[in-house]
Order: sequence, then structure tokens, then C-alpha cells
Amino acid sequence: MNLPHDNKLTLWPAFGLGLSVAAGNGLARFAYALVLPAMRTDLQWSYAEAGWLGTANALGYILGAVSGYLLLQRLRPSQLFTLGLLLTVSALLLTGLRAEQLWLSSTRVAAGVGTAWTFACGGALVAARYQDHPQLGGTATGMFFAGGGIGIALAGICVNPLLAHTGSSGWPSAWLVLGLLGTCVSLWPMLEARRIGGSANTKASEALDLRGLWPSLGSYFLVACGYIVYMTFIFAWMSDQQLSWHLGTAVWLVLGGAAAVSPFVWRRALDTWHPGATLSATALAMLLGTLLPVLSANLASVLVSAASFGVSIFIAPAAVAVLIRKTMKPTQWARGMIFYTVLFAIGQAIGPVLSGWVADHSSLNASMGFASALLGIAAALALTGMKQVNFRIRAQSPEPSPLDFSAAHARDKGG
Repeated sequence: MNLPHDNKLTLWPAFGLGLSVAAGNGLARFAYALVLPAMRTDLQWSYAEAGWLGTANALGYILGAVSGYLLLQRLRPSQLFTLGLLLTVSALLLTGLRAEQLWLSSTRVAAGVGTAWTFACGGALVAARYQDHPQLGGTATGMFFAGGGIGIALAGICVNPLLAHTGSSGWPSAWLVLGLLGTCVSLWPMLEARRIGGSANTKASEALDLRGLWPSLGSYFLVACGYIVYMTFIFAWMSDQQLSWHLGTAVWLVLGGAAAVSPFVWRRALDTWHPGATLSATALAMLLGTLLPVLSANLASVLVSAASFGVSIFIAPAAVAVLIRKTMKPTQWARGMIFYTVLFAIGQAIGPVLSGWVADHSSLNASMGFASALLGIAAALALTGMKQVNFRIRAQSPEPSPLDFSAAHARDKGG
């Protein structure tokens, strides 16, 4: 991952920081889908009750996003990033100690708070690290967020075989394993965060300017409402279809592997497309992944579904991070990412409850269809307001707008 330039900067710092997403999103949030069927069986939950723990995590994400917006007036992004990792890993280790709803809800809320701090501040830290190396900016941003794919793959390798051996009563051990994995992958990003300086890693108090950004904010909200349905219920859906845990592990590994390579698949889009177009395209890819199992419940469609969903899931926040970097001053990057995260967190809180209600009153297929509709609206909304965003990009940077195709063509010929 070395650059052929004399500055010698590599993509390894982005990879290291991205392991925080492996801990927070891959292990603390998405791995719940792996443990959910066992918990639902052992604790005799309905789909709505199962969805509640997903909502509790999302409520913690909201609390983390809102509190993070305020805390960044007193703390540097690197400090809040490290606190978030410590809180996330602690919550993972504690989750399986008791089975009461209050305990489980509390640890899921705590994990959500820590993940929000880490996810948003980490995006700003990556932007700061590569601020003087724009040729790497888009790929580094995608690599950071795609670190979640590593966490997804690790969870699939460890949790599914464990639960296959222990049965549904082994879910507390699964949470302990997730906590130990989270501890291991958190060490490098904490060390990497300490090395980052510059104006983007400073306290900020000035108000955000959100002119022209509301369509992208609305789209990001709907992406959150839709994607979380797939990530919460896909294994419950596979269990209902009586698919084996071996296939479940394969699907999870395909999803995680696709997420891990996604920054290279979307590299050109992240570097040259309008961020709104990239956000729209990722919503459409997730829509395809969500609909495929509903249309055809065979092995091929499920694997293609996992690949389509995995290759796009972490590119949506990467597109938002690129948009923030191009439209805001460096001192506002962390707070800008936190603000988008607030709306994203609200969407994540709403999605599991609504889709769980749909599943209880109809079917999981209907719930997946509901999520697909939300993702379709998100894709359309992301394309609106692009002209206003372009005005902001031109004002913020002397570089040509992403929609200035003649200038982009001239750069390509010159490079």
C-alpha cells in the first residue's frame, strides 16, 4: 500500500484507524445479527423484542452523536475517538454477563455511544491525516470505513461455529468472544490517533453551515432506516428459511470480505464522482442486496445479496465524509461528521422497530421490502441538491467541481 510519490505516505494509517470501525460497527453493532437467533430462541423473544435491542444500540448511537457534538468543544477528536473505543470494548465484554432486558439494553446503549464517538471522529482523523495528500484522500476514507468488513468477517469466523457447538444457550460466550476480539483490534487505532495533529484535530465551537446539504442529510437518514433492517434481520430470515449455519457463515464472510475490498471497488467514485452521486449509487447497491433474498431464496441469490450489500454498506458514510471534507473547513470536519451521524443514528433507531413490527404482522420478506423502498427513496434524494453542493465545493477549494467534466478530463489526460 505504498505510494509511488516521494512523500512516502502509505495507506497503512487509514487501515489502522479503520480497525476502530471493525470494533465498533463490525463487532459491537452488526455482529448482533449473528447472536440474535440464539438470543431470540433462548430468551423467547418476539421479533419486536429482538428489534428493541437493535434500537437500544441505535439510541445509544444518537446519544453518542449528540453528546459528541457538544464534547468536541472541549475535547480534540483524537481524545473522543479513544474514549469511544474504550467504552465500546467495555460494553462488549459486559453484555453477556446477565440476561435481563435492562442490563442488555444498557450495554447496547453504551456500545452505541462509544461507536458513534469513534465512527464520526475517526472519519475526521483520516481526513486530517491525508489532508496534504489529496491523491489518497478518497481511497483512505473508504479504507477507514471499510474496516467494518474486517470486524464482520472476524465475527462470522468465531461466533457462528461457537453457537453451532453450544446451541442457543451459548450466546453469553459469543458476546465475550466479541469483546476479546474488540480489545485486540482496538490497540492499533488508539496508537494511530495519537500521531495526528493539524487544524482538523482541534477543539471547535463555531456553528456549522449546512446550506445546500439538507438533501444529502435526508438521504443519509433514509439509508440508515433501510440498511439496518438487513443487518439486523438477515440471519433471522435465514433461520426462518432453515438454511444451515455453514451457509450463514459463508454469507457473513462474503459480506465482510466485500466490505473489506469496497474502497478499491469504489476508488474512482470516491476520488472523482460527485459525493451525492456516490451516495445514491451505494443506496441502490444496498437496495439490490436487500431485495434479492425476497425475490429468490436460493444459495446464489443469498450470496450475491451479501456481496452487493457488503461492497456498498461502508461506502455510504465514506461518501458523506468526502462531501464534508470538500464543503467544510478542516476545523469543522469532526463536528460535521457528528451532525450527519446524529440523523443516521435516528434512522437506525427507527428502522429495527418499524421493520420488526412489519415482520410480526406480516413476514420478514415484507420487512425486507419495506427496507428496499426506503433505500430507493434515499438514492433519489441524494441526487437532488447537487448544484448547491457544487457551489460550496468551489468556494471551499480552488480545485474544479466534480461536475466539471472537462476539467476532470484534462486532469486525466495530464496524469
